[in-house]
Amino acid sequence: MNKQKGVGLIEIIASLVILAIAAMGFIALQYRTLEMASESLNRVEAVNIARNLSERMYVSRASYVDCLKDSCSSNTFAGKDWGEMYALATQRGMNIGVFTCPDTQNGRQCIYVAWGKTTAEPGSCTETDQFAYKSDSKCVVVEAFNE
Repeated sequence: MNKQKGVGLIEIIASLVILAIAAMGFIALQYRTLEMASESLNRVEAVNIARNLSERMYVSRASYVDCLKDSCSSNTFAGKDWGEMYALATQRGMNIGVFTCPDTQNGRQCIYVAWGKTTAEPGSCTETDQFAYKSDSKCVVVEAFNE
């Protein structure tokens, strides 16, 4: 009577397939983790850009209101602030826009910072007539308290 000793080829192939599936699952998990970390970094950078612009708008309230109404030149203080923030956002692969906040009676300004395929405007980032983010948008909206 012959007794089998060792491991058969089928068992080795089955264990390699199981190992490969586990490795692919681990790789997918790592990829998703990197994606989420990148998204978090984009959000932090966008909030910092919007906060910086909001603080600059607050410091130079009068000149910034004139800038929004009259399309200021690069020689004005508000134009310089806008140019610096726009350049910083562009350098980070983001776009930036300042619009009147929806559902406000006092004309408060909202700073939109977006990245990816989302544009920094109310219809692309948030619902048009309300202050609610669209589910697939890649953006941050910060209210500027410049009153």
